[in-house]
Formats: sequence, structure tokens, C-alpha cells
Amino acid sequence: MKSLRLIKVIASSLCVASLLALNPIGASAEWKSDPRGWWYTEGSSWATGWRLINSKWYYFDSKGYMAKDTTIDGCYLNESGAWTELTTSGNFKFDKSTGTIVEYTGSDSSVVIPNKIDGTEVKRIRFTSASTCKNLTSITIPDSTTGIESIVCMNCSNLTHVDIPSSVKRIDRYAFNGCSNLQSITIPDSVKIINEYAFSGCKSLKSIIIPNSVESIGPQSFAGCSGLTTLTIPNSVTNMGDAIFRNCINLTNITIPDSVKSIGYSAFSGCSSLSSITIPNGITIINENEFQGCSSLTSIVIPNGVTSIQRSAFEGCTNLTSITIPDSVTSIATHQKMPNGIGINPFYDCTNATFYVKSQTLKQILINSGVSASKIIVSA
Repeated sequence: MKSLRLIKVIASSLCVASLLALNPIGASAEWKSDPRGWWYTEGSSWATGWRLINSKWYYFDSKGYMAKDTTIDGCYLNESGAWTELTTSGNFKFDKSTGTIVEYTGSDSSVVIPNKIDGTEVKRIRFTSASTCKNLTSITIPDSTTGIESIVCMNCSNLTHVDIPSSVKRIDRYAFNGCSNLQSITIPDSVKIINEYAFSGCKSLKSIIIPNSVESIGPQSFAGCSGLTTLTIPNSVTNMGDAIFRNCINLTNITIPDSVKSIGYSAFSGCSSLSSITIPNGITIINENEFQGCSSLTSIVIPNGVTSIQRSAFEGCTNLTSITIPDSVTSIATHQKMPNGIGINPFYDCTNATFYVKSQTLKQILINSGVSASKIIVSA
């Protein structure tokens, strides 16, 4: 125990020494933010590197954005971006100020998360480097642990199973990104938001149940989940982010309810095994690259209410034979070519498709977009 305390003192001293060698920010600076994050202005410029602000140390990257929930130069930055000293208890490094387990230092393959560490309730788990969990295959959070707000096990490449308690309200950004051997996970019905990249790269995940509590699924949440074969989106979901299922090459079927009003660009790009899909009635735009490379699709019915079909939406859907387009569509991206020769016509390379429309006006819109007149059938 004495040696652990000595290591903590030495590590903390080194971090403090490196920070004290730096200069604090002047009084004229102020905090600003955009959707990407926070930065701190210095006159007409912005802070980079370590800065002392209101008696707290922060780190800003080369573009000026504040780092958080990470370790820089051996110093842990909490969820607010401020440097904080860690407590070492058993095999856990713990931020008592926020109730965050930052690192597991043991060598066991299975770990049980405690309810409290040194009397402080565990609220967050943030394993964000491969070295943190290189040996872990399973993590269990007891049901009695009611305070857990979020869990991140990024790059835990040997992790196969995680039990998440019903206290969790969101699956954080990058939560299980890079967990390439994760085979199963149960999302409790307390979760309302699945944030961007949450399960990106979980290529061993074969199935997942999204509970009815979930309202939003962020960009690239399941991108690269090449083991997924089928998925049902619950009626509670209203928004599906950009590239959400991009390169899910074995996804054959997905059910999307009419509650979904927005599907981002490249949502199903590269889903080469997707053989059928029903586009929800609430959708108004087929976004660019949305079904690009879905080479197993044979027919598609675009629902009434869709007004715009954007560039490369169905590019490379080489097996499409039937495309039905309603009169509500008034805008279809026109045929052009980029410098690299890739067409941006929504139906580029859909050489086997026949288009079914109900008006000469829509037929002309299709012709203007680059579709051959001989491929278009107008019927009452």
C-alpha cells in the first residue's frame, strides 16, 4: 500500500511540475463553443496546449479545442476538461470529484465494478485506451449499482460481454468503439440516447436489441458492425444519424418504423447484403449516399412525402430492377461527374432499373438527372 501511495505522489508531482512550468492565460480571454467543442480565446487567437484558467488547468489541441475525459502528459482531464488528481484504490484509478473510474490496472479477464470507491459512489466508467482493458473479456456492473450514468469501454479489443444497469440513461460517444470481439450486450430500457460511434467497429456483434426507450441514434453508431445481420428500430426512435450502418456488410434486413423522420447521409452505404428495406412514411429527403453500394437491393418504393433525392443516393445499386417514385418528389440531383469520374446522379450505375412514375413532370425531372427516357414508365 505504501508503494501505491508513493507512485501516486510521484505521478501527481510530475504532472504538477509540468503544469507549473507553463504560463496562465491573460485576463482578456473568454470561453466559446461550437458543436465540436469548447475553446478559449486569447485576443484574436485561441489557447493551445496547457492553460491555467480560474485556478484550474486545461489542455487545448492544436486547433484550440479543449480535451476532456482523457489523459494528457500523464494528467487526467475530467468530463469538464479540468485536470484532477486520481485516487488509486485496489485495481482502479478513480476521480472522486466526478465519481469516474478512469482505469483498471489489474490483469484479470473479468471485473466486477464496485458500488463505491473510498466512500464515493461510482457514476461513470471511462476506459478509453487499449492498455486500460487489454486483458478484460467481461465487465459486470451489479444491479445494486444505481448511480452509473454512463460507460465507455473504447478499444477494449478482447471484451466479449458487458452488463449495463438500468440506471444508465445514455450510451456515450465512442462507448464501445473498437471493441472488435464484443459479441453481446443488453441495452436497458432506461437508455434514451445512443450517441455517435457508440458501437462502431464492433464487428463480432451479431445482434442487438434497441429498447423502446431510445429516441435518437447518433452518427456512425453501428458503422462497421460487419457481424450484424438483422435489426429492428423501435417506434420510439425519431432520428437516425449519418452513416449509422455504413459498411454493415452482412446486414440483410432492417425494420424502420414510421416514427423516424430523419435518416442521415450514407446511412446504409456499403450494406452490400441488404436485400430489402421499407423507407418510413415520415421521411422527406433521401440523403446523399444513403443507399450507395447496396448491391443486393432489387426494388425500392419511395414513400409519399419525399420531396428530394440527393446525389449518389442509390449509386452502385446494380441489382435494382424496380424504383417507384411518387409525385411528391420535386427535386432530384442532376447528373454530373466529379474530377475522379464518380457520378453524382442519385441512380448512377443502376443500369438494370426501371423507374415507375405517375406524371410527365416527374419523368422530365428524372431525365434531367441523367436517367434514360427508355427506362421510365409513366402510369396512372
